[in-house]
Amino acid sequence: MRGVGVLFALLLSTSLAASERVKTVLVFVPEDGMVPSIADFTRSFHLTMLGERQKPVTVNIEYLDMGWFQGADYDRALHEFYRSKYREQRPEALVVFADACPFVLKLQQELWPQVPLLAVLNDKPLVEALPESAFIRGNWADLDVPGTVRMALRLLPSTRRVALVLGSSQRELAAWDFVESEVRGAAPDREFIGLRGLTLEQLRQRVHTLPEDTVVILVGFMQDAQGQSLVGRDVLTQLHAEGSPPIFSVHKTMLGSGIVGGALLDYELLGQQAAKRTLQLLKGAPLSSLPTGAFDTNLVAFDDRELQRWHIPDSRLPPGGRVFFREPGLWERYRWQVTVAVGAGLLQAVLILVLLVERRLRRVAQRLNAAVLDSLPGSVAILDRNGVVLRATPAPERPESLGGLPAGKLLAPGAAYLEAFREAARSGHPEVEGVASLLQDVLAGRASEGALEFRGFAPDRWLELRARRLDLPEGGAVAALVDVTARRRAELEARQARDERAHLERVSAVGELGVSIAHELNQPLAAILTNAETAQRLLQRSPTDMGLLREMLQDIIADDKRAGEVIRHMRALLKKEGAAEGTHDLNELVGQVVRLVGNDAQLRGAVLSLRLADTALRVRGDGVQLQQVVLNLIINALDAVGPCPPGERQVWVRTQRTDGHVELAVEDTGVGLSPEVQKRLFEPFFTTKPTGLGMGLSISRSILEVHQGRLQAESRPGRGTVFRCSLPAA
Repeated sequence: MRGVGVLFALLLSTSLAASERVKTVLVFVPEDGMVPSIADFTRSFHLTMLGERQKPVTVNIEYLDMGWFQGADYDRALHEFYRSKYREQRPEALVVFADACPFVLKLQQELWPQVPLLAVLNDKPLVEALPESAFIRGNWADLDVPGTVRMALRLLPSTRRVALVLGSSQRELAAWDFVESEVRGAAPDREFIGLRGLTLEQLRQRVHTLPEDTVVILVGFMQDAQGQSLVGRDVLTQLHAEGSPPIFSVHKTMLGSGIVGGALLDYELLGQQAAKRTLQLLKGAPLSSLPTGAFDTNLVAFDDRELQRWHIPDSRLPPGGRVFFREPGLWERYRWQVTVAVGAGLLQAVLILVLLVERRLRRVAQRLNAAVLDSLPGSVAILDRNGVVLRATPAPERPESLGGLPAGKLLAPGAAYLEAFREAARSGHPEVEGVASLLQDVLAGRASEGALEFRGFAPDRWLELRARRLDLPEGGAVAALVDVTARRRAELEARQARDERAHLERVSAVGELGVSIAHELNQPLAAILTNAETAQRLLQRSPTDMGLLREMLQDIIADDKRAGEVIRHMRALLKKEGAAEGTHDLNELVGQVVRLVGNDAQLRGAVLSLRLADTALRVRGDGVQLQQVVLNLIINALDAVGPCPPGERQVWVRTQRTDGHVELAVEDTGVGLSPEVQKRLFEPFFTTKPTGLGMGLSISRSILEVHQGRLQAESRPGRGTVFRCSLPAA
């Protein structure tokens, strides 16, 4: 018996736990879920139930589509469907909305006679018509048509006609007389226009042809006269167009789609209140304990865009009315920005006032020394202790008198004279660093005076700066810029003439042809000598390796032919004869040169890396001349890495195709190029090698220009130099 009692207790507790675990609420709504009012009501009801219910709950919502599907056959089919669907289920609460109430009352009597039913209806008479039962409780959410009409007349007092729009579904036709009486009662002294029994197109045309002093009250439009199912908000969108009269409604779901406003039923708020009363039922509260009367869910609201359209001032709005979609004003939207702008304006005004006072004081000081300054030679400026111009002579009529220096930064009152030279030194003019140092020493008192010549920014212009410290308590200095180009040019011309005569005496015996041959034939002649000496040693061996000897002789013949080709092509180039053109693979030309200098690179302890493009790079031109360019660049790169420690002598040769051109790049890790060397790199006879002739890069550039190409040099990141050759692709 004890075991049976324990088993019974377990079964009872399990049953009670199961009953408490999940409770079901069944909601019936008359329309489809795509109707905005139904969607707002059901969504709000469902979210409130799930959010405020502490225990599990299931909310089943049934959409009856009664506005779009009508007739006795549909009602019978719908009745049989739900009888079959819920015959074996018993919800804890029933909620029925509006016109679905008669249908659900029948279901309740047959399936759930003792399940509490909460009815949410449209007006008080419908609630009073409900059958008296302990399991039925009705509340209403009134569609305040009279309030909306009175509100429209308040906002538009010149209105003379009120048009009522209602659809042609059975429920809308049945409600017409009641709604018409409400409209007439709210506007007894206005003409009434009834818009019913129309197709959508007929309704649209009628509304757009209404007199100007008419307001439209849109209560609903579920079907038109042809039986076309519609959504009221979509109908409103078609009625609201340019030239249409002002439209009012009783549904908040239409706010923002074209209505001016009205006493609007908020279906989201209605869903929340219905859900909260249903939750009380799930907690065990009797149905009779729920509040009676109407839900407080109407909202007086307006669309600001429509108020602006119909020129309705805020003074006509009723107390407590809310305005939606109002664009914030300038101050509301940009309060912080306006505050900053006003503050900045005030600050700017203060700064301008200070500058005007300072300018006046400065002009007084300028008049005291204007006569003295104007009588001095050159461009003179009086500086304060920080190197700022207090007074200066006018800018010269010829800008070249300042050698390209910015007159606005040197001779304008208030200009930073010293900082102008510092900035010029930082921006690529190191020749003026000494000028800035001299000025700094004089202004700081480390020197009483000084003078310095320097090259101006303009080509071939020289200036002299003379600075003298002012013997004043506040310090300062007088700085004068004098153009000494004429004197400097005479000195340079005399020196250049002497240097050119000495150079011509050294190179006159050799000439341009000898220089080119000496530079370009060094490699093939060295190779001929090496192969000949090797062949001699092979002949002294016994037995003689005839195959190797034959190979050496072939190399000698090839190098000799190459030397002859170099001489012939260089003579043609110097005589300005046309080059022997042909189509060549740049990869192949570069590869031949790299094989030629490979041994030389090894002897120098350098690593020569070849990285050719994957595909052939066709170019048109003289192959021998192009190989001369490649050879010269590689030899220069090997010479450049010579001073580097072993292991750091790296030379890379690369080819690639870029935008209709082919490119050769020779990159080294050598000492690199100074700015002065880079400026003169391609000048004839200029060289940085102790034994160089200074013709290699000049000749290489000439060859590439003949081939419509170009040669340029740039510093390599870190250390070294990159030479780039670009040629048109064939």
